Amino acid sequence: MRERLPLSLINVFEIETDGVNRHLICFLDPVLAGASGIEARSIIGEFQPDEKGEFDPDTFIINSEFVAALTDYMNERTCHLPGIVEEANRNPGEWLYLLDPRFESDSEEPTPPEDLVGAFAVDDVGLIVPGSFQYNANHEFFSEEKGNSGVLNDRDFYDWLHGMDQDSIA
Repeated sequence: MRERLPLSLINVFEIETDGVNRHLICFLDPVLAGASGIEARSIIGEFQPDEKGEFDPDTFIINSEFVAALTDYMNERTCHLPGIVEEANRNPGEWLYLLDPRFESDSEEPTPPEDLVGAFAVDDVGLIVPGSFQYNANHEFFSEEKGNSGVLNDRDFYDWLHGMDQDSIA
């Protein structure tokens, strides 16, 4: 029996709307897209292809509904992860910044804004303020130098977004 390869969680779909071709980058596998369609909040954004017909990051426009879904996920799930809670406990009264998982640095240089996903507010006791996650508008989901955002490799986020996580199934 052949081993089944996992489907990519990031896919480009070309759709026609009112006679206009649109190029959507979605956090959605092709099987689910074919079975249930493309839900707006699974669309990371839209772009115009370059002269070779390939992804042009300079034309990429983020979808505000995807950002809203990511913010909801952060406020519902990520804020409860043990490592996040521990870090908040160590930094009362401050902002807890979340770095993109793709970010790697051994230097003391500040984190570039494009590698900062967002931040949670932490109260004076060291608890994350409920509903406080703020997405960083300078974060880049796609970087020619660094690759795709590590957020787009988060299977828990994918399952939550598509209602396939264990809490919604139970």
